[in-house]
Amino acid sequence: MDILSYEITLDIKNDHKYTGHEIITLDGNEEKLILNESGLVIDEIKVNNKEKNYKFYSENDELVVDGIITSRSVVEIRFHGKILESLDGFYVARYGDNEMYTTQFEASSARKMFPCIDNPSYKATFKIRVIIDKDLSAISNMPVKSETIENGRKIVEFHETPRMSTYLIYLGIGRFEEKHDKYKNIDIILAAPEGRLTGSDYPMEIAKRSIEFYENYFGIDYVLPKMHLISVPEFAAGAMENWGAITFREIYLNVDSHTGNSVKKAIADVIAHEIAHQWFGDLVTMKWWNDLWLNESFATFMSYRAVDSMYPEFDMFGDFVISETSGALSGDSLINSHPIEVEVKNPDEISQIFDEISYGKGGSILRMINKYIGDENFKNGLNRYLTNFKYKNAEGTDLWEYLAKTSNEPVREIMESFIKRSGYPMIRASVNGKKLSLKQERFLLNGSDNRIWKVPLTIKYKNGIKSMLLSKDYDEIDLNGDFIKINADESGFYRVLYDEAFYNDLDLKYLSNLDAWGIVNDAYAFLLADRIDMNLYKMIIEKFSELKNYLVINEISNELFRLKTIIPENRWLLEYGKKYHRMILDYLGDKKPGEDFNVSIIRGIVSSRLALFDEEYAIELAEKIDDFDNIDGDMNAPVLNGYAVALNDASRLREMLKKTDSDETKVKIINAMALTHGDRNFKIIEDAIATGDIKKQDTMRYYINAAMNPMSREYIYGKLDYIVKELSRIFEGSGYTSMVIESIIPYIGLSIDIKEKLKSIETKEINRGIKKGLEYLEVYSRLYNKYKI
Repeated sequence: MDILSYEITLDIKNDHKYTGHEIITLDGNEEKLILNESGLVIDEIKVNNKEKNYKFYSENDELVVDGIITSRSVVEIRFHGKILESLDGFYVARYGDNEMYTTQFEASSARKMFPCIDNPSYKATFKIRVIIDKDLSAISNMPVKSETIENGRKIVEFHETPRMSTYLIYLGIGRFEEKHDKYKNIDIILAAPEGRLTGSDYPMEIAKRSIEFYENYFGIDYVLPKMHLISVPEFAAGAMENWGAITFREIYLNVDSHTGNSVKKAIADVIAHEIAHQWFGDLVTMKWWNDLWLNESFATFMSYRAVDSMYPEFDMFGDFVISETSGALSGDSLINSHPIEVEVKNPDEISQIFDEISYGKGGSILRMINKYIGDENFKNGLNRYLTNFKYKNAEGTDLWEYLAKTSNEPVREIMESFIKRSGYPMIRASVNGKKLSLKQERFLLNGSDNRIWKVPLTIKYKNGIKSMLLSKDYDEIDLNGDFIKINADESGFYRVLYDEAFYNDLDLKYLSNLDAWGIVNDAYAFLLADRIDMNLYKMIIEKFSELKNYLVINEISNELFRLKTIIPENRWLLEYGKKYHRMILDYLGDKKPGEDFNVSIIRGIVSSRLALFDEEYAIELAEKIDDFDNIDGDMNAPVLNGYAVALNDASRLREMLKKTDSDETKVKIINAMALTHGDRNFKIIEDAIATGDIKKQDTMRYYINAAMNPMSREYIYGKLDYIVKELSRIFEGSGYTSMVIESIIPYIGLSIDIKEKLKSIETKEINRGIKKGLEYLEVYSRLYNKYKI
């Protein structure tokens, strides 16, 4: 059966309720019509003007309409519903005493606003019409076709969309301010709730340059007449790629003179990511959610490509390995990981795979295959794929076919060895004279597995890079020069473990920044997995501390911080953490005119971390809080953190939270509040959550960071039932609750026996998060027991 079109009219009242009328035109022969709806009240259903009986099956959100569907049929449905309080479906987003109505439908929440076949493979055109109060405005995927006033209310009708999936529909109702620009004949519109539109053109500039980059790279024009970038004050996701009406958390569209370089980078990446989806995901859509990764990983990889082309000084592929590859390598080293391509049967399962595997591992595998087949072959394959499946649905195998045809390489075999099962290889490498021996096995943080992959290896010599495909468990090759390392520029999704002599003899001057990052990142993973001991890890860290580039400093600092959350009393860690961060801060000095873009970012990171290792420095930072409004955007987080550590006072932080309009600053304040502890501070934070000073979307940020603080773990443990219940309500259907539970279990569990407690709160929604959290706990506990002092 083919759904041809939806015509939807919603009469939206000011009491958070609405009535709906829709006409669905379909073509095909079916014994019965099965639609999806959730939480709606159906008033009447007609098929070809004849009233029909229907039944609703809540376990599958299925609305089954009596009667055989033959040939072209018209289904008419009258219904009514409520605008929701959770950040999902058609919901209310509040800001101060005001509110807007907005939608978030991915993966399967369009059914919460109107009856439909809520399946990405059932594409259709949509005509949307809304009736609203006359002082309000409406935004949807297409431009407004007409606006009229009848009986004191405004009727807004939008142009018909191209064929598209239900999860990409958008509707926003409220009092908006807009800023307009153009790229070619495309209207670029920045929209925000009244009084919340900032003056910077930076987001629109990123949008225009992203469209230009993708049109050139894909060889296909953006097909809609406009693109909205919409700021949403309460939003569970960071952003959402609704076709032609992209939604963002406020932090990603608000730029001012205080915005730090780290946030400018994040803004560029998030905007470019969502715009990449306008081709990958919107124009061409996966057939079903098992290929979700195809959407997310391509948008992830391509957004870094796009921003790198705009701003080379950002060093975006340094950020790629930090933000995408590292998290994916970590998450995929668990027995309870999942394949990139995973069978999905119901919405609960969909929500739990929006994670570091779908985004980070998928993007990293694409980077690996891009390097292996070459960029021109990659680009040509994408063009043929997108051209062939325009306005249609596709599967991963379709793409591998086109990439293989353009490159004459076994793309499908390589990709399927990485996407159809969880995990990734660890290569044990050793040099014996002019021979390099290679042995592969699965890398696990806890356990072993001898499975093998087809691994595109890159071998770095002093005079260049050679490639090979390792497809068996052991191989030995002749070295064609002076060997440096395996996995040049960390382009491959695997880890490499060498013998101790390699680390001792390694000459750092032959390593790129990415090479050095990879060795340090691998060393931390090998320490957690008990593949190397603390003495070898110390040697590697102290050796690489000579390097003063952004990537290596960031990685060493991050590892020392994470170790402090696991083994907070280890003497070497406490001494070296203080020494290293002080050394780097002395090297960087104060901000200088014309310094490299990333220097400001790393100065802020190192300052924040030093405050955790050095109480005197925390006091020094805390003294600057009275001048907070004049502090550089990358240094205001260290001041907040220093204040929290030195004074342990959430009260002043709460007052600052209430006064600021900047989402960037709010996030930094919430992070600092998680460093405070004690009943008085916990009560202040609870009140900030209850009154909305801490937004719904940011509650999970506080709980995760507080669990990492050894002084707050007992408090978080005591609130675990409440946290699960409240987050499940706020983030219904999104998978965020599972992610939070995964993040807090291993830290709380270091201080308190948590397993019995988890049995009482386990639900289907958080099952995967509990399993992963307990696995991390086992790893962290082993490390703690070996190296706690």
